[in-house]
Amino acid sequence: MATAPAYLIQYGRPGFVGRFHSALQLARGDRVVVRGVRGIELGAVLLSVEGTGEDGVVLRTATQDDEAHVTQSQARVQELLTAASEGALALPLAFVDVEVTLDNVAILHALPWDACDATPLLEQLSARFGFTVRLLDLSRTPSVKDEPSSGGCGKPGCGTESGGGCSTGGCSTGSCSKGSVKSADELTAHFADLRQKMEAAGLARTPLN
Repeated sequence: MATAPAYLIQYGRPGFVGRFHSALQLARGDRVVVRGVRGIELGAVLLSVEGTGEDGVVLRTATQDDEAHVTQSQARVQELLTAASEGALALPLAFVDVEVTLDNVAILHALPWDACDATPLLEQLSARFGFTVRLLDLSRTPSVKDEPSSGGCGKPGCGTESGGGCSTGGCSTGSCSKGSVKSADELTAHFADLRQKMEAAGLARTPLN
């Protein structure tokens, strides 16, 4: 029985790269819908690779409806970003960007400068805007050899001794991928691993259009 081919696929606004397996034959530049660590989202094929698709699966080629869904959600998630920034005035963090997946997960990009717990704010935003709101801590730059935290709450003395910054709230209680990653440490370590794979393949990080 033949093994499904694997592809390096770029996804997400920061330009993450992962190895996804696919039952489809794909070419460089093809727009696809993938299921990965952050959920279901759009991606762009970079090249085919040997091995397994350890980071997820290609569900289908992207359609105009898929592209339109993300485009039409932008106004709402920008409102969410404004509300998040206003709600975070009492927290030691700043929200700098937001993106949305095809399964209606809004991922807030945050830069914390001290330990805190953002869970109540993310829950309020989820209820208000109808998205499942998650947080990506942009301040984290761990080595892939770093051990993830043991599920700390993000408060001082609770799993943040390594400088973990704000708790991701939703990400730490179900991750940006509905359970595959249990903490911000695991999520960011995963993305660091993906970046190393991309660099080993000689690829430059370029944003998706």
